[in-house]
Amino acid sequence: MDKAKKDTDTEMITGLVLAGGESRRMGHEKALITLGDKPAYRYMAELLLPFCDEVYVSCREEQQLTFGYNPKVTGLFDRPAHAGRGPMSGILSYLNHSSDNQSLFSDSQSITSYNQTNAPINGLLLLGCDYRNMTEETLGRLVAVGQTQGRICCYQNHITGFIDPLVAYYPAEILQQVPEFAKENSSLRQFVEAHNPCILPTDIQTLQTLRSFDQ
Repeated sequence: MDKAKKDTDTEMITGLVLAGGESRRMGHEKALITLGDKPAYRYMAELLLPFCDEVYVSCREEQQLTFGYNPKVTGLFDRPAHAGRGPMSGILSYLNHSSDNQSLFSDSQSITSYNQTNAPINGLLLLGCDYRNMTEETLGRLVAVGQTQGRICCYQNHITGFIDPLVAYYPAEILQQVPEFAKENSSLRQFVEAHNPCILPTDIQTLQTLRSFDQ
């Protein structure tokens, strides 16, 4: 897949940058660390743009991140109903936002309400905000293989020994299964492992792009 072009014969893709973490281990806001000449959340959003029809930045309202610099990049506050669930908070809040009326269910309703709608969902290219060496090439391989296979596509982080669900492509059909899974389990990694993911091989260069700020 050409890193600068989207294939119009495949499903539409939405980008989602996860910037709402509380950065407790680092002690300061990871989303605001400067990469190049811009904060990390903007840097990551711009990496996703070549592959995506739109990009959201998942964040907490109190972070007061700045948007409006690009019409295709939108801030998306984590919904109170999903707070404290790690990366799942961002994905569930995105799924809420993706409905026709911009709200699949109110904060007082159950996650299961989602499954009673026919809201359109795009494939999702997910990226944590703290991958300091991330490249378009690393992301492009996820999209190309994931769309061909119709499966979640991710890398294995050989530093941790785990697959990395925060640098991954999620097909729309599988993404719709997140709310049901999340009723009992908030682990995004376990969701990925339960859905027969396509794990791409990594070379030394790719491994460098999977290093986060605190590694």
